[in-house]
Formats: sequence, structure tokens, C-alpha cells
Amino acid sequence: MKIYYLLFIFLILGCSSSKKVSDSDIVGKYSYKGIYGIGSTIDFNEDKTFIYNWVGGLIGGSTKGTWSVSGKKIILNSDRKKSDVVKFKILENSENNLGFYELKFLDENKDILPKVICLFVKESGEIKELDADFDGKLQVSKNEDFQKVRFIFLGFHEFEIKKEDLKGNVTLMMFQKEAQYQYFENEVMIFKGGKIYTDLIKKTRYVKNDFFTKVN
Repeated sequence: MKIYYLLFIFLILGCSSSKKVSDSDIVGKYSYKGIYGIGSTIDFNEDKTFIYNWVGGLIGGSTKGTWSVSGKKIILNSDRKKSDVVKFKILENSENNLGFYELKFLDENKDILPKVICLFVKESGEIKELDADFDGKLQVSKNEDFQKVRFIFLGFHEFEIKKEDLKGNVTLMMFQKEAQYQYFENEVMIFKGGKIYTDLIKKTRYVKNDFFTKVN
């Protein structure tokens, strides 16, 4: 009789531990409060969208996306993907009858970007650096030996253009990096005991709670 009783207990525990998490179990607002002004919240909405807000001292950010459930896993995907990031745009790339390329650099507001670093890379890998002037312009001979040119400006995305793609008069728009945006690409969170565990919270000796708790 005792053996049957133990088997019954194990069966009940096994069923409860393997219970699937439903969407309704997840829906709600969850919060994490760390130390030194660090914290975040995540809202799981009934329409399978989420909003993740975080703050770390004087900076913060917000991410929107969609979520789904697989077992006890919550899988998040942000609306914006890293692969969708625009690093630059070519505003003009027209032929000229001059013996040089004339490059001009602007930011996304079409303001001049001065002293952009231009690295001219030869097929051998050798690099020659030339910088744009304070008017955001650079002239370089069409006879210059290079395979591609890499453009660098602090706080902006780096990118490359092949020599064969340059015509003559070239105006480039450079875009700033989005340091405050948190991308989610099949990000996995674990729902356990009404709490949500995630790698977004790094457990240290100063962090006692490494999970989100439901607030409503």
C-alpha cells in the first residue's frame, strides 16, 4: 500500500511539474529593481505584444515586439532587428569629368560631419588613412590604388564602399549607433513559480533577486 501511495505522489508531482504555461499565465506587468538606479519592467499584453523598459543610471531605453510561449519558455522578438539597422545612405553618386573623387559626409539631419576617417584598403591589405576636412569633404585621386574604403566617425556606424561603386561626386549620410536599444532575436525567458528568469539580469553578489516579479 505504501508503494502505491508513493507512486501516486510521484505521478501528481510529475503532472504538476510538466504543466504547460498558458498565455493567460504570462499576461501582465513584471518588474525588476536592482541597485544604484538599475531596473526594468516588461509588459506582456494579451495581443502577444510586449514592451520592455529599462533604466541604468542616467540612461535608459524601450523595446517593443512580440512574444510566444513554448513549454515554460517565453520567446521574445523585437520589432526591429540588428539586420535592419541602416548604417549609411548614398545621397549622391554621380559622374564627374575631374581626376578625383569628391566625397562629402552628412549626418541623418544633413548636418556636416567634419574629420571623418577614411581608410583606403588595398588588395594586399595595406591601409592608407585620409581624413575629411572641417567642411566634411575629401578629394582623392581616381588613380589612387585601393580596393575599398572604410568610413569611421565616433558614435556612428562604420561601413565600407568598393572603389568600383564610386563614380565621382559622392555624398554619404552616416547614421548614429543606437546604444540605448535592446534587440531581441528569439530571446528566451523562463517562467517559473510566477517569476520570470532571464539572462538580461546578471546575478552577482550584490544582486539578490535575479528575476522579474509580477506587479499586476
